[in-house]
Amino acid sequence: MASFAVATLAVGCFNSSEYEIKKIQTTTAVSVPLAFGSLNVQDILNKVDKSIVDVKVYPDGLVYFQYVKTFESTDIRKLFVFPNKNLNLSLPVLPGSIPASATELRFTSVSSTLDFNFSPEKLKEIQFKSGNITVSTSLFPANPNFVFEVEVKLANFLLNGVPFQTRALSSTNFSLTNYIATLNDNKFPVDLALIIKPHTNTITVAPGTILTVGLSFSGMDFKYIKGFLGDRSTAIIPQTFNLDAFGAALDKSKVSFADPRFSVEISNDYGIPVTLTFNTLEARKNSTKVTMVTNPASPMALVAPAVLGQTTTSMVSVTNAKQITDLVPDEIYYSAAARINQSLTSGNNFCADTSKLRIKIRSEVPLYGSASGIILTDTFGIDLSAIKSSEVQTASLKAKVINELPLDATIQIYLADDKSLVTDSIFTTSQTAIVVGSKVNAIGELLSSGVYDNEIPLNQDKINKLLNAKKLIVKSVMKTVRNASGSPIDVKFKSTYKMDINIGLNTVLKINRDL
Repeated sequence: MASFAVATLAVGCFNSSEYEIKKIQTTTAVSVPLAFGSLNVQDILNKVDKSIVDVKVYPDGLVYFQYVKTFESTDIRKLFVFPNKNLNLSLPVLPGSIPASATELRFTSVSSTLDFNFSPEKLKEIQFKSGNITVSTSLFPANPNFVFEVEVKLANFLLNGVPFQTRALSSTNFSLTNYIATLNDNKFPVDLALIIKPHTNTITVAPGTILTVGLSFSGMDFKYIKGFLGDRSTAIIPQTFNLDAFGAALDKSKVSFADPRFSVEISNDYGIPVTLTFNTLEARKNSTKVTMVTNPASPMALVAPAVLGQTTTSMVSVTNAKQITDLVPDEIYYSAAARINQSLTSGNNFCADTSKLRIKIRSEVPLYGSASGIILTDTFGIDLSAIKSSEVQTASLKAKVINELPLDATIQIYLADDKSLVTDSIFTTSQTAIVVGSKVNAIGELLSSGVYDNEIPLNQDKINKLLNAKKLIVKSVMKTVRNASGSPIDVKFKSTYKMDINIGLNTVLKINRDL
């Protein structure tokens, strides 16, 4: 009875306005994903210039770079430029009287041999790509009653199997395009005949009359030539190949490849013994130059094709490939000279107008080795405006990284506005090492993934800037894993290796609500 009375008394004294609930204060945990996804070898290679480099995969999954650059040179072909030639023959015309005739008369003929006198070439055959022959005639002393033509036959100049043959009076021009001329050390036969045209009066030929026939060859160029082309030298025009094979991905990196392969292939269309001398053959990066050491060494004798239209290839290995690839060159440069028929005085050579030397530089670089300073940057848009900084009681970044790549990395997350202007960064120096490289075996292949799974607390200042940020700029600086003593080891990058990254914001919000 006493307790009930107390209860009644208490109720009777209760003032409800003093105990009315006007606000509720609660706390709630909120997780917001910030950056997540997978990074694989291909992501690292996205900045490689695919117009220069092919990214390929061996059957065992090992990724490798392959790049090939071909330099084409026509400098040897340019040695063979033929000057215009003027060749003259004289036909004595016997004195006497030529009676009237209603038909033409073959009055006299002569066969002779003409010589182009090319030097040092001694040509056996030439197919003309272009060229003209001008036939001109001159009779001395002049005789207006002497009406004639000169028949010119070049039995060894054939077009579709038909010899060149024409008649000319005064000066007449003919094309030699596509004619094939067979020569004997630049010499060729010519047959001339003096044709007297029909005439109604007797023609009197004075003593000492001479008919001069001129053959002028001009604009001669060839589709091909055969013969001995002389002992001659020419400089090969220097060329530079903009390599920049690894692009921005390895631009400031220090790399060492364990098994690079470098070679030079020299393709030769010339049916001529060629000795090629590399005056300079080097890889360049900024002011650093590394000379390529070749086997065979320069000068090198090139294999020549035996048949016109064929191509032969001479293989040249580069014995210091590792030194070159460790440079991560951005240029390959060469200058060279070629000598044909060195110390020879005869031979059977050939050259087409399309003949070239092709110097192909080929490299195959497996992603097997060590590296440091590999930089990757990515930007993510964010919008955390729904969270008020005044409501944040605590906040931390949750980072979980499962890494099959043999790369340790430090990561910094920069906060930026909508114009990518950085306002702050998230991590202190001691907090950035959140990517743990995978464990590898003795030959650099994956044994087990590296795992990082931690929360990193944020102070109020970082929280405020994070909530106001419009972009996150994630920058990672990676290096291949080290051994127990901290020295780099050679590791392999296979196409299936990946790194799963999840970074989120964990917050506890203190929420006040009016009722």
